[in-house]
Amino acid sequence: MKRMLALLIGAACTMAMANTEFKNIPVPMQKALRGNALKTVHLDNGVMRLQMDKPVITELVYSTFVFHNICAEQWHNPEQFAKLALTRVELLNATGAQGFAFDARGDVCEQMGQLGKNFRTFIGQRTVQCEAGTCPKHP
Repeated sequence: MKRMLALLIGAACTMAMANTEFKNIPVPMQKALRGNALKTVHLDNGVMRLQMDKPVITELVYSTFVFHNICAEQWHNPEQFAKLALTRVELLNATGAQGFAFDARGDVCEQMGQLGKNFRTFIGQRTVQCEAGTCPKHP
């Protein structure tokens, strides 16, 4: 019974990951982003726009996502990350109307990894809130 349950859970996770639409995202970065309830991930001119299958994106979900799925990728694979030339990361809710945008210009992720400070505060200083599908310029 436990084995059957494990197989069903594994199949459900695989199906959920298969539904993410990636555009202009290198395969190593796709692997880092899988499993986050993402519907779409598009990279265009340094702006990575992600749409999550959640009705609301909270600051905690957003900050954790930036830390563990964006900046951690830079720390683990700096050469591949540099090729992305990220300037901004926008994480939006299921309708694309609400979310947050992170100013990823320069060595922001590298600084965060070296500071040893509260990552939510650090990310918050480089974040703007997105409303009605529009994210204002960098803070």
